[in-house]
Amino acid sequence: MRSRNALALLLIAGLAVRLALAPYSAGSDLTQFYGFAGTMLQHGACFYSYADAVGFSAKDWPYPWPYVYGPVMAYILEGIRALVGGWVETSWGGGVYHVYVDPTWAFAVKLVFIAADVLVALLIYCLLKEKGKKAALLAAAFYYLNPMVIHVSSIYGMFDGLALLFFLLAIYLERREYLSPVLAGFSLTVKHTLLFPAVVLLWEWLLMGRKGLRRVVFFALGVFIPFLPMLLLCPSSLSSIPELMRGMEVSYPLPVSYSMNGLSSLATYLHVTYRMETMPLLRYWYVPAGFLMLLVLMRHSFERDVVTSSTLAYTVFTATYWRVNPQYLLPLVAFLVIMAFHEGRASLVTRALSFIAAVYIGLWPILQPTEFWFQVHMKDPDWTVYRFVDRFTLGVSQEGFYLVYSLILTTLLYMIVLSATLPYLKSLKAWLSERIRVSA
Repeated sequence: MRSRNALALLLIAGLAVRLALAPYSAGSDLTQFYGFAGTMLQHGACFYSYADAVGFSAKDWPYPWPYVYGPVMAYILEGIRALVGGWVETSWGGGVYHVYVDPTWAFAVKLVFIAADVLVALLIYCLLKEKGKKAALLAAAFYYLNPMVIHVSSIYGMFDGLALLFFLLAIYLERREYLSPVLAGFSLTVKHTLLFPAVVLLWEWLLMGRKGLRRVVFFALGVFIPFLPMLLLCPSSLSSIPELMRGMEVSYPLPVSYSMNGLSSLATYLHVTYRMETMPLLRYWYVPAGFLMLLVLMRHSFERDVVTSSTLAYTVFTATYWRVNPQYLLPLVAFLVIMAFHEGRASLVTRALSFIAAVYIGLWPILQPTEFWFQVHMKDPDWTVYRFVDRFTLGVSQEGFYLVYSLILTTLLYMIVLSATLPYLKSLKAWLSERIRVSA
C-alpha cells in the first residue's frame, strides 16, 4: 500500500510540474505540426502525397520540413486540430522570421505527450516491481522527474515518449504471443527511431524458431495496420513514403548545442571553426553502428534478456547515429534507468554507467537557455513563467561547452555498450571452439 501511495504521489507531482509549464511554451515542431494537421484534414488518406516540403508556404506550413514519420501521429494531429482548431501566424520583421502558435493548440498536443510520460513511468514501475517495489519506484522517479523528459514532452513538445509507450508495453506483455509483437510493430509507425530495439525483438523471435516466426508475422501486422486506411482509400500516396522516410541527407548538424552525438558535434565544430573536411565521420555512421549491433545481438544470443538488449540497442543508436536530437534522449533515459535498476545479467559496472548517463542527460535543459521556448513562438508570453524558468537554467550559449557535453555523453554510451558486450566474446569463442570440435 505504501508503494502504491508513493507511486501515486510521484505521478501527481510530476504531472503538476508538467501542467504548470506546458501551457506557456512551444517548440518549433509544434508549429509545424499544425500545418501537418491541416494537410491531413484537407487530403485525408492521400496525406503522404503532400507530406514533402515542396510548396510548404502554400500549404500553410511555417517551415520547409517534410513529414518523415509513420501515420499514427498524423491521425492524432488531425483529430486534435478538428477538436480545438487553432492558428499559426508567420511574418518577417527586422530581418527576422517570426512564427507564433495558438497556445491552446500547443497545449492540446502536449497533453498527449504528457499522458504518454505518465504511462511510461507507470510501465517502468510495473516492469521492475518484481525486482523490488522500492527499486521500481526509484526507476520510475528517475525517468519521470528527469529534466530532459519534462523538457521534451512538456516544454518543447515532441512525441518520442508516445512511441516508447507502445514499445515498452510490448515488452511488458511479452508473454502475449500476438498482442506484444503487434504493439512493437505499431510503435515504429509512431516514430521509427526505435528501429534498433525492434531489431532485437526480431532477433529474439528468430531464435525461438517456428513459434517466433508467428510473432514476426504479427509484428509486420502491427506496422501494416496504421497504413491500411491509406492503402484502401489512396494507395498511390504510399509510393511517396520511401523517399520521405529517407529523411535528410547526411550533413553537419547545426547548431552544435542541439547535437547530442559527440562525434558528429566534433566533426561539425572542426568543420565550422577550422574549415576541416570531416564529413566521413558522419557519412559512415552505420559502420560503428553495425559493429556494435552485432555485439548486442551476439550477447543476446547467450543471455536472451530482452530488456537489457533493447536498452543496449537504443544506446547504440544514440551513440552512433549522425544526427541525435535532444528528443531522442527521452527514450534513452527510460531504457537506461530500467537497465540500471533491472537485476538481469548486466554487470554492476554497466548498470552504474547507465544510471550516471541517465542523470547526466538531465543536465542539458538546465545548461540551456530553456526559457527561450517560453517566448519565441508565443505571441503574448507569460513573462512571470519565463522569469521563473530562467532562475533554474544556466543559459550557457558557448558551442564549445556543448561539444564537450556531447563527447562525454557519447563516451558514456560507448562504455555502456562495450562493458555489457565484450565479456561475451569469450563465450562466443568457447561456443565456436565447441562447434569446431564436434564437427571434427
